[in-house]
Amino acid sequence: MGERAESIEKNSDGQFVVTTNKGTKHKAPNIAIAGGLGCFEPRKPELPNLEKFEDKGVEYIIKDPELYRNKKVVIAGGGDSALDWTIFLADVASEVTLVHRRKSFRGALDSVEKVLELDSASKIKLVTEAEVNGLDGDGHLKTVGLKSRTGETWEIQADHFIPLFGLSPKLGPIKDWGLNINKESIEVNTHDYQTNVEGIYAIGDINHYPGKLRLILCGFHEATLMVQSAYKRINPDKKLVLKYTTVTGVKEFEE
Repeated sequence: MGERAESIEKNSDGQFVVTTNKGTKHKAPNIAIAGGLGCFEPRKPELPNLEKFEDKGVEYIIKDPELYRNKKVVIAGGGDSALDWTIFLADVASEVTLVHRRKSFRGALDSVEKVLELDSASKIKLVTEAEVNGLDGDGHLKTVGLKSRTGETWEIQADHFIPLFGLSPKLGPIKDWGLNINKESIEVNTHDYQTNVEGIYAIGDINHYPGKLRLILCGFHEATLMVQSAYKRINPDKKLVLKYTTVTGVKEFEE
């Protein structure tokens, strides 16, 4: 979680090696790309120095809330994620500021009401009709710059800035893996949903073939045929025998 597959190579024994953006390596004889409409990446605000502070005070997802224990946190956004994390971190961080460019929020009404209650009780700071327009620090984030709709600017101290503007689907590094791409989808055959690279499959909304329907039912069908093909590639000398719970019962599968 929180890592993205960046590259695929084949080693000397014919296995695929997948390397992530964190340097993690995974080895396997088959690869199934089941990325939905693509790699979901956070929508990043257009701020100078943003990349400079990534993992040095700027985070796009919250993995461990304890990271923010007794810290000053600025959250930007107006959806459910921004509201819910503001509520949660109010009891963890020493100071939480929620910044939203509008007065109204897109999130659930009960979450909005809870945030307003926390603001009234001074457990958080709610700043509306404003945007984050700058970041500063020395090696780690120290301050966040804000700009109101009327043009007023000011800075607040912050140990962490968490922009929560949702996710956007992109093929990302998949485009560089030598696969046949049709617009933003991966071309596959309909025999076992293998790509033009033997051993690499694509199933679900990310693939393309004549008559493709983006339905979860179709994804299950594609995955089922893909698994049979992958098994045969791993075990070419073994006969694959399908078993049915209607005949054998569930207990046999549990064992």
